[in-house]
Amino acid sequence: MNWLRETFLTPAAGFYLALAVIPPLVLLYFLRLRRKPQAISTTLLWQQAIEDLRANAPFQRLRKSILLFLQLLALILLAIAIMQPQLRSSAQKGGKRVIMIDNSASMTATDGKDASGKVSGEVTRLEEAKQHARDLIEDIYRGGIFSSQAGETMVVSFSEQAEILQRFTDSKSQLLAAIDRIEPTHGETSLHEALKLARAYTANKLSPTGEFVPNTEDPPGIELYTDGRIKNLDQEVSRETIHFVPIGSTSVDNVGISAISVDRPFDRPTSVAVFAGLVNFNSEEIACDIQLSVNGTARGIQETKVPGATINPSTNELVPGRANVVFVPFEQPQDAVIEVANLRKDILLADNVVHTVIPAPKQLSVGLVSQDFKTSLVARALEGMALRSLVPMSPADFDARVAQGTTDAFDVVVFDNCKAATLPAGRYLTFGPTPPVPGLTEYGEADGQVVLNTKDESPAMRFVSMDSVFVAHMHSVQAGDQVEVLAEGSTGPLILSVSTGSIHCIHVTFDPLDSNWVYQRSFLIFIMNSVETLGRAGEPLTEQGYKCGDAFTARIPANATNVSIQSPDGKNNPVSVTESGQAVWGPIPISGLYTMTWNTPDSGAKSSRTFAVNLVSMTEGRVDVAPELKLGNETVTGDATAAHHYVSLWPWAIALCVALLMVEWWIYHRKLYL
Repeated sequence: MNWLRETFLTPAAGFYLALAVIPPLVLLYFLRLRRKPQAISTTLLWQQAIEDLRANAPFQRLRKSILLFLQLLALILLAIAIMQPQLRSSAQKGGKRVIMIDNSASMTATDGKDASGKVSGEVTRLEEAKQHARDLIEDIYRGGIFSSQAGETMVVSFSEQAEILQRFTDSKSQLLAAIDRIEPTHGETSLHEALKLARAYTANKLSPTGEFVPNTEDPPGIELYTDGRIKNLDQEVSRETIHFVPIGSTSVDNVGISAISVDRPFDRPTSVAVFAGLVNFNSEEIACDIQLSVNGTARGIQETKVPGATINPSTNELVPGRANVVFVPFEQPQDAVIEVANLRKDILLADNVVHTVIPAPKQLSVGLVSQDFKTSLVARALEGMALRSLVPMSPADFDARVAQGTTDAFDVVVFDNCKAATLPAGRYLTFGPTPPVPGLTEYGEADGQVVLNTKDESPAMRFVSMDSVFVAHMHSVQAGDQVEVLAEGSTGPLILSVSTGSIHCIHVTFDPLDSNWVYQRSFLIFIMNSVETLGRAGEPLTEQGYKCGDAFTARIPANATNVSIQSPDGKNNPVSVTESGQAVWGPIPISGLYTMTWNTPDSGAKSSRTFAVNLVSMTEGRVDVAPELKLGNETVTGDATAAHHYVSLWPWAIALCVALLMVEWWIYHRKLYL
């Protein structure tokens, strides 16, 4: 049975004692000649008796003897007592304990030990931890003469969040069922909430009168099953006795994807460029095949070598090796699910795949305010762009739209050498006169300007060369603190960027016709950059990403029905919807793709929305088990053996030995005098 496990403190001493005394005892019984007393009537028979004595051999066949059996048994018990045997029992008498099992992402690593104690590559750390906890429950509540009285036990699982699976109870069946209900997650490991929950349930106790009163007893003991990769552990302070059982191996074999980024090139908005970051926790360099897939179809594979991890000599911390993967841009005019996967198999699969959801490229609606559209070179440049609509307006038309409150129909409004009386909230590209924007103050005009420098890192100035641009006439503008100068002239700024929160504006302080810029290719590139930058300002290129432990939130029709989320494991989970149409579901357990679906009664159509959840954690990616935990100033060393109370058996062995000796003494004297 599982609980029949003994140990000997001094086995060698008992063995040598048995070796020293048992053989001589048996030898005495071999050498001893048993003679039957014989009454004789004459000494003539002594000669025959002496001859019989000489005829006896020094050794004879060992005969059955109850005395020999009792003496041997007594010596064996004495030797066993000297070995100091101990029987593993349950916890110390009374008291409470909390079983805490880590079910974070790193606990899904497949280097757990099976029932035979071997690493097969198929057992996860969580499964091993649950088996340890089951064995402990069996030991605590097994009963028997040598078991001490066990108190109550609580079961808690923890990762990003903690969950109580079973409150304090002494029911073995309930505790085992709670352990079986623990499911893996891909969250990070945090011990704070688990400790807080345990303390909340032990700070008070139920009095005999049925009231909760402060608990003045000792805090419960904590059985902690984890690999030790816990964030913010140095901020924890333990008031409990923690027995840390390390789960996992000290070896490291993990190369994970630490980041994914998607971009649409400014000159090709229907194209997509994908970037991925890799981290290697192994000490040696690792070659990996990284695969890019779009909507489940592989688009390409790149072989990448990731440098090995190093040790920071100042902090003695592991620094993983890093590498980046850049995939060739490809056409994707529609929305899509992008997947980047590391095809190399290691012990942690959760960080080998990442996803992101990208919407279809947005086509912009642009309004052009100008006095003369026929001669406007700005209008010709805008007509060459792939816009959803280009609406020409006069300054009076724009002012009328401002009065009507319809200017928000445009993603960007361009002013070609004219200005409006007021600018409502919006995004603007202006040429010539200074627009009425806070931070821009016009104080005169200037002639004969050349470009001294440009801010090439700005999205509006990418690939815009103004080295040979000459400006014949410009408006002199003083820039405020919130204004960014994108191009500086010989006597003042030529191009400025203003962002006041409600207004985003890129302003060119001169009419393009008053310069030679209109004859250069960079003029068209600047207009394209500026319109794209302004039109997509604040627009996410990818759908909102989530991490495990978060909650999904999405706005759907208020009258939507049959709202559910399908998780990566194929389960359909019902979703609660507020009266305002806000759908909420969580916490998110594992990484992967989630699809929310709902029915709209008005149209009868079924709608859906896809979310991506990724594990990009440096803490969980490092999978070597921590040998000790540092909680504030306290260090808890890992102990792979279970914490048990041991009952000494040697006093029982000595007592039984004394009893056998008394029986042997009684039998000997009984035979002697009978």
